Amino acid sequence: MTAKARTAAVLTGWALLLALAWVLGQVKLNVTEGRHQLGAMPLFGSWEPHFDATLLAPVAVGALLIAFLPAAAARWRWRWTALATALAAVAFSLSLTVAHSHPRTWTDLDHHYASNAHLVDDAGGPGAFLAHYTQLQLDGVYPVHLQSHPPGLVLFFWGAEKLGLSGILFQNTVIQLGVAAAVLAALAIGRDVAGERLARRAAPFLVIAPAAYWHNTADLIFAGVTLAAVACLILATNRTGPRAAALTAAGGLLAGAALMLSFSAALLALPVLVVAVWRRRWGVLLGGGALAAAVVLAPLLWGYWWLEGLQTTRVRYYAGVAAIRGYWYFLLANLAVFALALGPAIAVALSRLRDRRMWIVVGSCLAAVAVADLSGMSSAETERIWQPFMPLVLLAGCALPRPRAWLAVQLGVAVVLAAALRVQW
Repeated sequence: MTAKARTAAVLTGWALLLALAWVLGQVKLNVTEGRHQLGAMPLFGSWEPHFDATLLAPVAVGALLIAFLPAAAARWRWRWTALATALAAVAFSLSLTVAHSHPRTWTDLDHHYASNAHLVDDAGGPGAFLAHYTQLQLDGVYPVHLQSHPPGLVLFFWGAEKLGLSGILFQNTVIQLGVAAAVLAALAIGRDVAGERLARRAAPFLVIAPAAYWHNTADLIFAGVTLAAVACLILATNRTGPRAAALTAAGGLLAGAALMLSFSAALLALPVLVVAVWRRRWGVLLGGGALAAAVVLAPLLWGYWWLEGLQTTRVRYYAGVAAIRGYWYFLLANLAVFALALGPAIAVALSRLRDRRMWIVVGSCLAAVAVADLSGMSSAETERIWQPFMPLVLLAGCALPRPRAWLAVQLGVAVVLAAALRVQW
Protein backbone atom coordinates (compact mmCIF):
# COMPACT_ATOMS: atom_id res chain seq x y z
CA MET A 1 0.00 0.00 0.00
CA THR A 2 1.39 3.40 -0.94
CA ALA A 3 1.77 6.19 1.60
CA LYS A 4 -1.10 8.15 0.04
CA ALA A 5 -3.37 5.12 0.07
CA ARG A 6 -2.51 4.39 3.69
CA THR A 7 -3.23 8.00 4.64
CA ALA A 8 -6.57 7.87 2.82
CA ALA A 9 -7.43 4.62 4.61
CA VAL A 10 -6.62 6.11 8.01
CA LEU A 11 -8.68 9.25 7.37
CA THR A 12 -11.56 7.12 6.12
CA GLY A 13 -11.33 4.94 9.22
CA TRP A 14 -11.28 8.03 11.45
CA ALA A 15 -14.41 9.40 9.76
CA LEU A 16 -16.17 6.02 9.81
CA LEU A 17 -15.48 5.65 13.54
CA LEU A 18 -17.19 8.99 14.18
CA ALA A 19 -20.08 8.06 11.88
CA LEU A 20 -20.53 4.67 13.56
CA ALA A 21 -20.55 6.25 17.01
CA TRP A 22 -23.19 8.73 15.83
CA VAL A 23 -25.41 6.09 14.19
CA LEU A 24 -25.25 3.72 17.15
CA GLY A 25 -25.85 6.69 19.42
CA GLN A 26 -29.10 7.49 17.67
CA VAL A 27 -30.16 3.88 18.06
CA LYS A 28 -29.29 3.97 21.75
CA LEU A 29 -31.29 7.16 22.27
CA ASN A 30 -34.31 5.51 20.65
CA VAL A 31 -34.18 2.25 22.61
CA THR A 32 -33.07 3.50 26.04
CA GLU A 33 -35.44 5.21 28.42
CA GLY A 34 -34.26 8.18 30.45
CA ARG A 35 -32.45 11.45 29.81
CA HIS A 36 -28.91 10.95 28.57
CA GLN A 37 -28.09 14.70 28.65
CA LEU A 38 -26.25 14.26 25.35
CA GLY A 39 -27.96 16.50 22.85
CA ALA A 40 -25.09 16.03 20.40
CA MET A 41 -24.74 12.30 21.00
CA PRO A 42 -22.10 11.09 21.80
CA LEU A 43 -20.86 14.60 22.63
CA PHE A 44 -22.16 16.64 25.51
CA GLY A 45 -24.03 19.75 24.35
CA SER A 46 -26.28 20.35 21.37
CA TRP A 47 -25.89 21.01 17.67
CA GLU A 48 -26.77 24.68 17.27
CA PRO A 49 -24.82 26.12 14.33
CA HIS A 50 -23.89 29.78 14.55
CA PHE A 51 -21.87 31.86 12.11
CA ASP A 52 -20.82 35.22 13.47
CA ALA A 53 -17.78 37.40 13.96
CA THR A 54 -16.59 35.44 17.02
CA LEU A 55 -15.45 32.64 14.71
CA LEU A 56 -12.88 34.99 13.23
CA ALA A 57 -10.91 34.76 16.48
CA PRO A 58 -9.82 31.10 16.18
CA VAL A 59 -9.46 31.41 12.40
CA ALA A 60 -7.12 34.39 12.69
CA VAL A 61 -5.15 33.12 15.69
CA GLY A 62 -4.92 29.63 14.25
CA ALA A 63 -3.73 30.85 10.84
CA LEU A 64 -1.11 33.07 12.45
CA LEU A 65 0.16 30.22 14.60
CA ILE A 66 0.29 27.81 11.66
CA ALA A 67 2.39 30.31 9.75
CA PHE A 68 4.71 31.10 12.65
CA LEU A 69 5.00 28.20 15.10
CA PRO A 70 6.55 25.37 13.01
CA ALA A 71 9.47 27.58 12.01
CA ALA A 72 9.91 28.93 15.52
CA ALA A 73 9.81 25.43 17.00
CA ALA A 74 12.48 24.30 14.54
CA ARG A 75 14.91 27.21 14.94
CA TRP A 76 14.61 28.96 18.27
CA ARG A 77 16.55 28.02 21.35
CA TRP A 78 14.74 25.34 23.30
CA ARG A 79 13.59 27.48 26.23
CA TRP A 80 12.09 30.05 23.84
CA THR A 81 10.48 27.29 21.79
CA ALA A 82 8.85 25.86 24.90
CA LEU A 83 7.65 29.28 26.07
CA ALA A 84 6.31 30.20 22.63
CA THR A 85 4.45 26.87 22.40
CA ALA A 86 2.85 27.34 25.82
CA LEU A 87 1.79 30.91 25.05
CA ALA A 88 0.46 29.84 21.65
CA ALA A 89 -1.61 27.11 23.31
CA VAL A 90 -3.14 29.67 25.67
CA ALA A 91 -3.86 32.05 22.78
CA PHE A 92 -5.54 29.38 20.68
CA SER A 93 -7.55 28.10 23.65
CA LEU A 94 -8.77 31.60 24.46
CA SER A 95 -9.67 32.26 20.81
CA LEU A 96 -11.87 29.17 20.78
CA THR A 97 -13.42 30.18 24.09
CA VAL A 98 -14.35 33.52 22.51
CA ALA A 99 -16.06 31.56 19.74
CA HIS A 100 -18.14 29.54 22.21
CA SER A 101 -21.82 30.29 21.95
CA HIS A 102 -22.94 29.43 25.49
CA PRO A 103 -23.35 32.14 28.16
CA ARG A 104 -21.72 29.91 30.82
CA THR A 105 -18.47 29.54 28.84
CA TRP A 106 -16.40 31.78 31.11
CA THR A 107 -18.12 30.80 34.34
CA ASP A 108 -17.96 26.99 34.29
CA LEU A 109 -15.18 26.76 36.87
CA ASP A 110 -17.01 29.17 39.16
CA HIS A 111 -20.30 27.33 38.74
CA HIS A 112 -18.96 23.87 39.54
CA TYR A 113 -16.10 24.52 41.98
CA ALA A 114 -15.16 28.05 43.04
CA SER A 115 -18.68 29.07 44.07
CA ASN A 116 -18.77 26.04 46.37
CA ALA A 117 -15.76 27.19 48.39
CA HIS A 118 -18.19 28.44 51.04
CA LEU A 119 -18.90 24.79 51.90
CA VAL A 120 -15.58 24.70 53.72
CA ASP A 121 -16.59 27.49 56.08
CA ASP A 122 -20.13 26.13 56.30
CA ALA A 123 -18.68 22.84 57.56
CA GLY A 124 -16.62 24.65 60.21
CA GLY A 125 -13.25 24.77 58.46
CA PRO A 126 -11.03 22.51 56.35
CA GLY A 127 -10.78 19.75 58.97
CA ALA A 128 -14.52 19.38 59.39
CA PHE A 129 -15.00 19.69 55.64
CA LEU A 130 -12.64 16.76 55.04
CA ALA A 131 -14.16 14.72 57.86
CA HIS A 132 -17.65 14.77 56.37
CA TYR A 133 -16.80 15.08 52.67
CA THR A 134 -17.24 11.41 51.70
CA GLN A 135 -20.48 10.96 53.59
CA LEU A 136 -22.00 14.07 52.02
CA GLN A 137 -20.82 12.81 48.62
CA LEU A 138 -22.60 9.52 49.25
CA ASP A 139 -25.77 11.25 50.43
CA GLY A 140 -25.87 13.35 47.25
CA VAL A 141 -25.77 16.60 49.20
CA TYR A 142 -22.96 18.06 47.12
CA PRO A 143 -23.28 19.15 43.46
CA VAL A 144 -22.42 16.52 40.86
CA HIS A 145 -18.82 17.63 40.24
CA LEU A 146 -18.01 17.46 43.94
CA GLN A 147 -19.64 14.03 44.06
CA SER A 148 -17.20 12.95 41.32
CA HIS A 149 -13.89 14.35 42.60
CA PRO A 150 -11.71 14.54 45.69
CA PRO A 151 -11.93 17.78 47.71
CA GLY A 152 -8.65 19.30 46.50
CA LEU A 153 -9.94 21.90 44.05
CA VAL A 154 -12.61 23.26 46.36
CA LEU A 155 -10.00 23.58 49.11
CA PHE A 156 -7.70 25.37 46.65
CA PHE A 157 -10.33 27.98 45.83
CA TRP A 158 -11.21 28.34 49.50
CA GLY A 159 -7.56 29.04 50.29
CA ALA A 160 -7.21 31.40 47.31
CA GLU A 161 -10.28 33.31 48.45
CA LYS A 162 -8.72 33.77 51.89
CA LEU A 163 -5.75 35.35 50.11
CA GLY A 164 -8.02 37.70 48.17
CA LEU A 165 -7.83 35.76 44.90
CA SER A 166 -11.26 35.17 43.45
CA GLY A 167 -13.51 36.08 40.56
CA ILE A 168 -13.94 35.06 36.95
CA LEU A 169 -10.60 36.52 35.79
CA PHE A 170 -8.65 34.60 38.42
CA GLN A 171 -10.51 31.37 37.76
CA ASN A 172 -9.95 31.49 34.00
CA THR A 173 -6.31 32.42 34.55
CA VAL A 174 -5.90 29.25 36.60
CA ILE A 175 -7.40 27.23 33.74
CA GLN A 176 -5.04 28.74 31.20
CA LEU A 177 -2.08 28.18 33.51
CA GLY A 178 -3.17 24.54 33.44
CA VAL A 179 -3.16 24.63 29.64
CA ALA A 180 0.35 26.08 29.58
CA ALA A 181 1.63 23.66 32.21
CA ALA A 182 0.23 20.66 30.34
CA VAL A 183 1.91 21.74 27.09
CA LEU A 184 5.25 22.47 28.77
CA ALA A 185 5.13 19.12 30.58
CA ALA A 186 4.34 17.20 27.39
CA LEU A 187 7.19 18.95 25.56
CA ALA A 188 9.61 18.19 28.39
CA ILE A 189 8.57 14.53 28.45
CA GLY A 190 8.86 14.19 24.68
CA ARG A 191 12.28 15.81 24.65
CA ASP A 192 13.60 13.75 27.55
CA VAL A 193 12.43 10.39 26.22
CA ALA A 194 12.50 10.79 22.43
CA GLY A 195 14.92 13.65 21.87
CA GLU A 196 14.71 17.34 21.12
CA ARG A 197 14.28 16.97 17.36
CA LEU A 198 11.01 15.07 17.67
CA ALA A 199 9.77 17.24 20.50
CA ARG A 200 10.27 20.33 18.34
CA ARG A 201 8.36 18.73 15.47
CA ALA A 202 5.52 17.81 17.83
CA ALA A 203 5.22 21.27 19.40
CA PRO A 204 2.72 22.85 16.94
CA PHE A 205 0.40 19.85 17.27
CA LEU A 206 0.15 20.42 21.01
CA VAL A 207 -1.35 23.82 20.18
CA ILE A 208 -3.57 23.41 17.11
CA ALA A 209 -5.93 20.58 18.00
CA PRO A 210 -9.71 20.19 18.19
CA ALA A 211 -9.23 19.35 21.88
CA ALA A 212 -8.57 23.05 22.49
CA TYR A 213 -12.28 23.73 21.98
CA TRP A 214 -12.85 22.27 25.47
CA HIS A 215 -10.01 24.15 27.19
CA ASN A 216 -12.29 26.09 29.51
CA THR A 217 -12.99 23.59 32.31
CA ALA A 218 -11.41 22.40 35.54
CA ASP A 219 -10.05 19.37 33.70
CA LEU A 220 -7.28 21.56 32.32
CA ILE A 221 -6.20 22.31 35.88
CA PHE A 222 -6.12 18.57 36.51
CA ALA A 223 -4.13 18.11 33.29
CA GLY A 224 -1.59 20.77 34.18
CA VAL A 225 -0.87 19.47 37.69
CA THR A 226 -0.90 15.80 36.71
CA LEU A 227 1.34 16.17 33.66
CA ALA A 228 3.72 18.41 35.62
CA ALA A 229 4.05 15.56 38.12
CA VAL A 230 4.63 13.04 35.31
CA ALA A 231 7.23 15.31 33.71
CA CYS A 232 9.18 15.80 36.94
CA LEU A 233 9.29 12.07 37.64
CA ILE A 234 10.25 11.12 34.08
CA LEU A 235 12.99 13.76 34.02
CA ALA A 236 14.22 12.41 37.35
CA THR A 237 14.73 8.97 35.77
CA ASN A 238 17.28 10.53 33.39
CA ARG A 239 19.31 12.36 36.03
CA THR A 240 21.41 11.58 39.07
CA GLY A 241 22.39 13.26 42.31
CA PRO A 242 20.66 16.32 43.76
CA ARG A 243 18.82 17.14 40.52
CA ALA A 244 17.25 13.70 40.43
CA ALA A 245 16.30 13.97 44.10
CA ALA A 246 14.75 17.41 43.65
CA LEU A 247 12.76 16.32 40.61
CA THR A 248 11.60 13.16 42.39
CA ALA A 249 10.45 15.19 45.38
CA ALA A 250 8.65 17.74 43.22
CA GLY A 251 7.06 15.01 41.11
CA GLY A 252 5.91 13.03 44.12
CA LEU A 253 4.36 16.04 45.83
CA LEU A 254 2.66 17.15 42.60
CA ALA A 255 1.40 13.62 42.01
CA GLY A 256 -0.18 13.61 45.45
CA ALA A 257 -1.78 16.98 44.75
CA ALA A 258 -3.06 15.68 41.40
CA LEU A 259 -4.65 12.68 43.12
CA MET A 260 -6.43 15.05 45.49
CA LEU A 261 -7.81 16.91 42.47
CA SER A 262 -8.94 14.00 40.31
CA PHE A 263 -9.13 10.24 40.78
CA SER A 264 -8.19 9.66 37.13
CA ALA A 265 -4.75 11.18 37.77
CA ALA A 266 -3.73 7.73 39.03
CA LEU A 267 -3.83 6.39 35.47
CA LEU A 268 -1.03 8.69 34.34
CA ALA A 269 1.29 6.79 36.65
CA LEU A 270 1.54 4.34 33.75
CA PRO A 271 3.90 6.46 31.57
CA VAL A 272 6.09 7.09 34.62
CA LEU A 273 6.16 3.38 35.42
CA VAL A 274 7.03 2.40 31.84
CA VAL A 275 9.86 4.93 31.52
CA ALA A 276 11.26 4.18 34.98
CA VAL A 277 11.29 0.43 34.28
CA TRP A 278 12.85 1.02 30.86
CA ARG A 279 15.61 3.10 32.48
CA ARG A 280 15.77 0.88 35.59
CA ARG A 281 15.34 3.79 37.97
CA TRP A 282 13.51 2.11 40.83
CA GLY A 283 14.46 4.82 43.30
CA VAL A 284 12.38 7.40 41.45
CA LEU A 285 9.36 5.11 41.60
CA LEU A 286 9.83 4.42 45.30
CA GLY A 287 10.66 7.98 46.31
CA GLY A 288 8.01 9.65 44.16
CA GLY A 289 5.42 7.06 45.12
CA ALA A 290 6.16 7.48 48.82
CA LEU A 291 5.76 11.26 48.68
CA ALA A 292 2.56 10.99 46.63
CA ALA A 293 1.20 8.50 49.16
CA ALA A 294 2.11 10.84 52.01
CA VAL A 295 0.09 13.66 50.43
CA VAL A 296 -2.88 11.35 49.85
CA LEU A 297 -2.69 9.87 53.35
CA ALA A 298 -2.34 13.22 55.14
CA PRO A 299 -6.11 14.02 55.00
CA LEU A 300 -6.69 10.84 57.06
CA LEU A 301 -5.72 13.02 60.02
CA TRP A 302 -9.07 14.78 59.47
CA GLY A 303 -11.02 11.70 58.39
CA TYR A 304 -10.78 11.77 54.59
CA TRP A 305 -9.64 8.52 52.94
CA TRP A 306 -8.93 8.70 49.21
CA LEU A 307 -9.92 5.10 48.40
CA GLU A 308 -13.21 5.52 50.23
CA GLY A 309 -13.81 8.65 48.19
CA LEU A 310 -13.12 6.73 44.98
CA GLN A 311 -15.61 4.02 45.92
CA THR A 312 -18.18 6.65 46.90
CA THR A 313 -17.71 8.39 43.57
CA ARG A 314 -18.33 5.11 41.75
CA VAL A 315 -21.53 4.57 43.74
CA ARG A 316 -22.80 8.07 43.02
CA TYR A 317 -21.80 7.84 39.36
CA TYR A 318 -23.86 4.71 38.76
CA ALA A 319 -26.72 6.10 40.80
CA GLY A 320 -26.88 9.01 38.38
CA VAL A 321 -26.70 9.48 34.65
CA ALA A 322 -24.27 6.58 34.10
CA ALA A 323 -27.05 4.16 34.95
CA ILE A 324 -29.00 5.52 31.97
CA ARG A 325 -26.08 5.86 29.58
CA GLY A 326 -24.86 2.32 30.15
CA TYR A 327 -21.49 0.71 29.50
CA TRP A 328 -21.11 -1.13 26.20
CA TYR A 329 -21.96 1.61 23.73
CA PHE A 330 -19.53 4.04 25.35
CA LEU A 331 -16.62 1.62 25.04
CA LEU A 332 -16.75 2.62 21.37
CA ALA A 333 -18.19 6.12 21.67
CA ASN A 334 -15.58 7.29 24.18
CA LEU A 335 -12.80 6.33 21.80
CA ALA A 336 -14.57 8.02 18.90
CA VAL A 337 -14.86 11.25 20.88
CA PHE A 338 -11.20 10.95 21.89
CA ALA A 339 -10.28 10.53 18.22
CA LEU A 340 -12.32 13.63 17.35
CA ALA A 341 -10.63 15.69 20.06
CA LEU A 342 -7.18 14.62 18.88
CA GLY A 343 -8.11 15.33 15.27
CA PRO A 344 -7.57 13.51 11.96
CA ALA A 345 -3.93 14.57 11.71
CA ILE A 346 -3.06 12.64 14.86
CA ALA A 347 -4.82 9.54 13.51
CA VAL A 348 -2.52 9.73 10.49
CA ALA A 349 0.48 10.53 12.69
CA LEU A 350 -0.13 7.44 14.84
CA SER A 351 -0.10 5.30 11.69
CA ARG A 352 3.23 6.85 10.65
CA LEU A 353 5.00 7.03 13.99
CA ARG A 354 8.05 4.77 13.88
CA ASP A 355 10.26 6.13 16.64
CA ARG A 356 10.35 3.54 19.41
CA ARG A 357 11.15 6.07 22.13
CA MET A 358 8.23 8.34 21.28
CA TRP A 359 6.01 5.28 21.20
CA ILE A 360 7.01 4.62 24.81
CA VAL A 361 5.35 7.93 25.74
CA VAL A 362 2.41 7.83 23.34
CA GLY A 363 1.74 4.11 23.73
CA SER A 364 1.79 4.13 27.52
CA CYS A 365 -0.66 7.03 27.51
CA LEU A 366 -2.93 5.20 25.07
CA ALA A 367 -2.81 2.23 27.43
CA ALA A 368 -3.95 4.55 30.25
CA VAL A 369 -6.83 5.68 28.02
CA ALA A 370 -7.77 2.04 27.41
CA VAL A 371 -7.89 1.42 31.16
CA ALA A 372 -10.03 4.53 31.63
CA ASP A 373 -12.38 3.32 28.92
CA LEU A 374 -12.69 -0.21 30.31
CA SER A 375 -13.20 1.08 33.86
CA GLY A 376 -16.73 2.21 33.05
CA MET A 377 -16.13 5.50 34.89
CA SER A 378 -16.31 7.51 31.65
CA SER A 379 -19.71 7.18 30.03
CA ALA A 380 -19.49 10.17 27.65
CA GLU A 381 -18.04 13.64 28.26
CA THR A 382 -14.56 12.25 27.54
CA GLU A 383 -13.85 15.30 25.39
CA ARG A 384 -13.52 16.99 28.80
CA ILE A 385 -12.66 14.18 31.21
CA TRP A 386 -9.77 12.79 29.14
CA GLN A 387 -8.05 16.14 28.60
CA PRO A 388 -5.13 15.11 30.87
CA PHE A 389 -4.30 12.25 28.48
CA MET A 390 -4.43 14.23 25.25
CA PRO A 391 -1.13 16.18 25.27
CA LEU A 392 1.00 13.03 25.45
CA VAL A 393 -0.86 11.49 22.51
CA LEU A 394 -0.62 14.75 20.54
CA LEU A 395 3.16 14.29 20.65
CA ALA A 396 2.62 11.75 17.85
CA GLY A 397 2.33 14.77 15.54
CA CYS A 398 6.13 14.60 15.28
CA ALA A 399 5.61 11.89 12.64
CA LEU A 400 4.18 14.43 10.16
CA PRO A 401 7.15 16.04 8.35
CA ARG A 402 5.23 18.81 6.52
CA PRO A 403 3.08 20.10 9.36
CA ARG A 404 1.31 23.19 8.04
CA ALA A 405 -1.22 21.36 5.86
CA TRP A 406 -2.06 18.97 8.69
CA LEU A 407 -2.30 21.81 11.19
CA ALA A 408 -4.75 23.52 8.83
CA VAL A 409 -6.88 20.37 8.89
CA GLN A 410 -6.76 20.37 12.71
CA LEU A 411 -7.74 24.04 12.75
CA GLY A 412 -10.65 23.36 10.39
CA VAL A 413 -12.07 20.68 12.68
CA ALA A 414 -11.71 22.95 15.72
CA VAL A 415 -13.49 25.84 13.97
CA VAL A 416 -16.31 23.58 12.78
CA LEU A 417 -16.82 22.44 16.38
CA ALA A 418 -16.86 26.06 17.55
CA ALA A 419 -19.42 26.94 14.86
CA ALA A 420 -21.71 23.95 15.33
CA LEU A 421 -21.53 22.68 18.91
CA ARG A 422 -23.05 24.56 21.83
CA VAL A 423 -21.68 23.37 25.16
CA GLN A 424 -22.59 24.37 28.69
CA TRP A 425 -18.96 24.34 29.73
